[in-house]
Parts: sequence; C-alpha cells; structure tokens
Amino acid sequence: MALAVNKKRLFFTFDLEDHSPESPHLKRYPAITDSILEFLEVRGMEATVFVLGRLALDEPSLIRKISQAGHEIAFHSLAHVHLTRENPSRFQRETADCKRHLEDITGRPVVGYRAPAFSLTRESRWAVDIIGELGFVYSSSLLPAKNPIYGFPNAPAQPFRWPNGLLEIPAPVARVGPVVTPFLGGIYLRYLPLFLIRRLLAHGDLNQCYWTYCHAHDFDFREPFYRIEGTSLATNLLLWLNRKNTFKKLDGIFPYSDTPSGVCSFAKWIERGAFAEVPNFCPDRV
Repeated sequence: MALAVNKKRLFFTFDLEDHSPESPHLKRYPAITDSILEFLEVRGMEATVFVLGRLALDEPSLIRKISQAGHEIAFHSLAHVHLTRENPSRFQRETADCKRHLEDITGRPVVGYRAPAFSLTRESRWAVDIIGELGFVYSSSLLPAKNPIYGFPNAPAQPFRWPNGLLEIPAPVARVGPVVTPFLGGIYLRYLPLFLIRRLLAHGDLNQCYWTYCHAHDFDFREPFYRIEGTSLATNLLLWLNRKNTFKKLDGIFPYSDTPSGVCSFAKWIERGAFAEVPNFCPDRV
C-alpha cells in the first residue's frame, strides 16, 4: 500500500480540560493524564499540553509533573469560555494572570495559546492583538474550514503570521471531495476509521502542519455517562462513545510521520527555526 507517501512531521497536542459535573466524576483527568504521559514516555514523544487555567489552580502538582517530564505547557483559557463569548478586557486580565501562574509553576516561559473549541474566528480576531501583546509566540486556535461550531474558512490551512507577527498554527484539515474537514483529533480521531486517517495524512498538503489534539475524556472509556449542561443528548452520546481505541488509533498514526528523531513540542520546533518563513495573512483583505 502507498500510504507512506509524502510523510509528514506530526506533533502530539493535548488539551488538559475537564467538563464533568462536580459529582461523582470530579477529577478523573489526573489519572487519565498519567496514562497519556506513560504512553508518551514509552514512545519517546514530547507533547504540547494546552492547560485550562482553573485546572492549573486546582492541580499545580500535575502541571509541574507534565513539565518535568519534558513536555511543553501552553495555555487554553481560564475556564473554557469561547472567544466569541469573551469580554476583551476580562480576557486580557485572565490570560495574563494565568500565563504568569503557569510560568511560576513550571519555571519556564509559556509561549503557546489555544482558544477553546477553535473559537478564533473572523468575529473574534480582536483576541490576536491581546495574545501577541501578552508575549505569546504562537496561537493554535483556528479551524480553516466551515464547521457547525466555529470556523475561519478563508484563512490559510498552512501556518501563517497575523499582521502583528503572531504565528498561527491552524488545525489540520483534509479535503474529501468538496468537503474540508478536521480529522486528527477529538471525535474525528475517535470515529474515523484508521485506514482513512492514514490515507488523508499520507496524501495531505505538504505545506500544512499536522498535529493530533485529544482531551482526557477521549481516552476515558470507563467514565459513566453524563450530560453536559446546555447540550443535547446526541452531542453527549457522541462525546461519550468510541473512546476505547484512542491509544491504538494514535499508535496507528504516528508511524506514518516523518519523525525519525522523535516527536517534539511546538515550542522546541519553533526554537529550531521552523516557521521562520511562513506567509502573512490579513483577514481584512480576504
């Protein structure tokens, strides 16, 4: 099979967040995170972990443990409020405070930011200037496709720079006929068959940056079913089912990456000079 053509460099990213109700499922994520850290250690992989601020406040020792294991700690908002629902002044204050707190925990600069649910859109792009002003080097917050939740379909699919110089590493997408869709994370990773994910990756655009994105619940197949407030039964079933083979899916994907020396974090790859020459993107001109 010609699946290994056009091998891509792959990155492993993980959003450390928790949407479970206060009881009885509180704090299932630390044990799941330990399983993920073990998975990464055995394979010699470094991850970029986007941490929710309130989890860092609750579990600083877990954040420190992740950092000491050699993984990059990046920021994923204080409480998973989507950018489209944010107040700019509050966003600036909370982001600055949380960035400082994460740096105090790890003793390392926090250079990466990811918006909840890829909610960096044309309407919420005011956040780009704030993210840059606060000292972040890159954002990984944008889905360059139409999507039922959020999307920025006119944005480049490859890494680019905003007018203020902030590097954007968009969510990886694939074209299936007329449809442009995510495929390497969350429910897409869990529900798409492995052979299709491999094929989409093998024949994808070489200019894109490919990375997986997972959450603790994507691996937690023993978690009892519950409904997230304000969401439909169908949505909750979609989130709950098909979790058992997530580790196997990842094991089936990373051998198709061009990473002979191991998978590294976004921050380390940027330090090596990657993304130095990427296009600029001005949304006002599109």
